[in-house]
Amino acid sequence: MSQKKTLFLVRHGKTGFPGCYIGSRNVPLAPEGIVQIETLQESLQAQTFDKIFASPMLRCRQTCEILFPNTAVTYHDKLREIDFGLWEGLDFEQISRQDPEIVNKWVAEPSGFTFPEGESVSSFVERVQIMGTELSQAEGEKILVVCHGGVIRGLLCHFLGIDPLNYLLFQVKKGTYSTLDLFGAQGVLTGFNLH
Repeated sequence: MSQKKTLFLVRHGKTGFPGCYIGSRNVPLAPEGIVQIETLQESLQAQTFDKIFASPMLRCRQTCEILFPNTAVTYHDKLREIDFGLWEGLDFEQISRQDPEIVNKWVAEPSGFTFPEGESVSSFVERVQIMGTELSQAEGEKILVVCHGGVIRGLLCHFLGIDPLNYLLFQVKKGTYSTLDLFGAQGVLTGFNLH
């Protein structure tokens, strides 16, 4: 069996768009989100991380600046949230009214779906899985990742051997972290929505 590695998956704090699809839109943390991450810093400050990876989106950069000021962070495009295209900034009710036929296609065949003028689900799943492989091969015993809800769900599915279409099994809360013990490409969930 491979040597154990611990992965900490942090979701950025609240952005002030509750219930809305925010993927590629580069929004900052809301004041409430900043407080969430300051609280999280108290929980994580006792830990020493060998590597820190993060999404380059502003909300994740701000989260890193609060959690780890003056610490090297590797920003990685594969950790970006999915691009919701024309649905960015809308909630499900607005989308259902605006594009009911497209929503029905999404529900009927999620794996083959592409968000209108956005990213395909299959492309997103593939890049998250590639990132998962890179994380499992990264040097160090403790690795922290700051990213988005969809990416964390995708990584959990990847490491736990769950079909990525079952990503909604995990309700990943903003401003929390989850932990996985990795043994090569396989993981054991050891903590969820911690703060």
